[in-house]
Amino acid sequence: MFGIEKNIKTGQQLSVLALAISASISPALADGYGLQNANRVKADTSKWECKRCTTEIGFKGTVGIGAAYNDATDIRFGNATGTDTDGAVGHVEADLINKSESGYETRFAANKLGYDAGSAAIETGRPGQYQIALGYRGLANYQSNSALSPYLNSSDSLTLPANWQTGAVTSQMPTLLDDIREVELKTQRDRFLLDALYKGSFYQADVSYQHEKREGKRAFSGNILTNSAMLAEPIDDTTDELGAKIYFNGKGWLAGVDSSFSQYKNDHNSIVWQNAFSPTFGAAYTGQSAVSPDNKAYRIGANAQLSGKGHQVLMHIGVASFTQDEAFLPATINGPSPALPTADLDGKVDTTDMKLKYSGRLLRGLSVRASYDYSDRDNKTAQNPFPQVITDSYYSGTAVNPEYDRTKQQAKLSAKYRFSRAAYLDAGYQYDHNDFSDLDRDSLKQNGVFAKFNYNISPSWSAWLKAEYKDRTGSRYKAIDSTASLSNPYLRKSYLADRERQEYRLSVNYNPASAFSASANAYVSNDDYDDTLVGLTEVDTQGYDISANYLFSENFSVNAYLNQDWRDSDQAGSSNFSLPNWYANTDETSTLVGVGFDYLQLLDNKLDLGLDYSYSDGQSNTEITQGLTSPYGDYFAETHNINAFAKYQLGEKMALRFDWIFENYKDSDWLNQRLTVDSIPNVLTFGDLSHNYSAHYVGLTFSYSL
Repeated sequence: MFGIEKNIKTGQQLSVLALAISASISPALADGYGLQNANRVKADTSKWECKRCTTEIGFKGTVGIGAAYNDATDIRFGNATGTDTDGAVGHVEADLINKSESGYETRFAANKLGYDAGSAAIETGRPGQYQIALGYRGLANYQSNSALSPYLNSSDSLTLPANWQTGAVTSQMPTLLDDIREVELKTQRDRFLLDALYKGSFYQADVSYQHEKREGKRAFSGNILTNSAMLAEPIDDTTDELGAKIYFNGKGWLAGVDSSFSQYKNDHNSIVWQNAFSPTFGAAYTGQSAVSPDNKAYRIGANAQLSGKGHQVLMHIGVASFTQDEAFLPATINGPSPALPTADLDGKVDTTDMKLKYSGRLLRGLSVRASYDYSDRDNKTAQNPFPQVITDSYYSGTAVNPEYDRTKQQAKLSAKYRFSRAAYLDAGYQYDHNDFSDLDRDSLKQNGVFAKFNYNISPSWSAWLKAEYKDRTGSRYKAIDSTASLSNPYLRKSYLADRERQEYRLSVNYNPASAFSASANAYVSNDDYDDTLVGLTEVDTQGYDISANYLFSENFSVNAYLNQDWRDSDQAGSSNFSLPNWYANTDETSTLVGVGFDYLQLLDNKLDLGLDYSYSDGQSNTEITQGLTSPYGDYFAETHNINAFAKYQLGEKMALRFDWIFENYKDSDWLNQRLTVDSIPNVLTFGDLSHNYSAHYVGLTFSYSL
């Protein structure tokens, strides 16, 4: 992070590369000629200094301050700009560095600091020895500011106006249309980071800490018997993560241990809401539902790498434990609550994972790769019979909490043979085996093979073709009966069903030593659920992408791309808990087109220009056949986006940058079309949450070079 993580990875890669090179030299030929045996006593180093190499000492960089106008009535536009402010907004930019003669460096960077999605970081230390970094990053997700609701937020409760009058159905709520107000559905994350690194002659240690605060509101469905209300659930939680690593390296080896601890805390332990409907059963005037509980996670892992003479072995073993002991809510708050078997879950899940990888060159032109992965999820939470209260209204017996244990094993073996400098074949086999508990199948196994042929047609042209086949089967399918809602015995859940998959990919690249380069890729795949009567039966996908770049001059370049995908899904269903009696077909299409250019150093090297335009369109068409064919309504999303900038150098140290973002977006979901808060008699909805807007962002940033 902020350069530290990059330095760690780069340092490891260089160390491993040096070890691999030195180990690949025959000891018989290299004996006595290593650097460690060199006689340096009489070496004259006075002329070793690079006369042309200069190290810039002191403080330099740029700072900037910006102001922008955001013309957006729909907060979804904030996902493109980093802020949902409708009107004027300001931010700070910075890219500064201070170097001392002794080798210390301090860096500070800021990007759109002041926006919801702004960031800032400071890093100091001696590169290659030790560094400390402190950073902040904002992350925001904007969904809608047009959700309509009569509910008011009050701590952990969602309450209705004091004059609210209930109704048996939404059309009989006399004050509903007067009491509704707009509610924003969005999430803001503020992430703070601290990282420290120390590197010795044969080891490297790293300690990191991250604190994240999340706030906002998200959609939640509150149900009481046959009535529902869409609610804006408040989000107020924090996550803390602490990690530590230490790695040692020597000639031909690298080994280390890393560990982490994380803790999640939710400021809410439940969401409580008033019933907007007249109770139709008992006296259920209030509903309550649990939210994400506080929990903790611990993890420790060991890693090792051995390399030499063209061979490399990687090993990993890790264990983790996840715990949760938040106190249970009562089974219901409407009437007497059935007794719970325990006061809290005292939940604990342990995981173990191991990885072993080998790669090496066996013969001239022939190399092999092999790996084995093992992971195990062991739920140690006690199993108890818990009372089941349906929609906070009536008792329907008990159910035992399932384990959902899983053991996964995966083995891979592949080989690459190079026929010549221009051609090679890469082929392999993969086996997956999964064991489950409390699912409709006890085990799944999958066999897969692939082959990839790569050919360099000429110094400018290259192409490869890859084919892959996978076959998934498993143990006898038996629908679980531990839940009150039983499954159709003919139903096969897609993630557990038998499946045959075929996939083919073709890639062609043109990359000459000239101004123009291009690439094209195409693929087609088929998933056949050959043993499914009820459920997903077949999925066909195909697509392609084309991209190109042309460098007219050192300062002027143009790029363009086109991507299209098609997906066709078939499903069989049953409305009478038996063999299929209705069928569905869904056709999905997505298109992405983009073009852009950069034109630099115009007007005597004072003006830089850039523009990117993209268009995306995604559509889904679904038809249901049950005697007659009935198509669903519109379901699509379409976006036009322009991102342009112009930067003018006012003087030797001052510059002014102009940014413009334009977005035209519209979508439609047949479920929401012309939907109002009272369209559905027994559901109080948010109304139509579709988007249709054109928005502009215009910003000016003044920067000064130190």
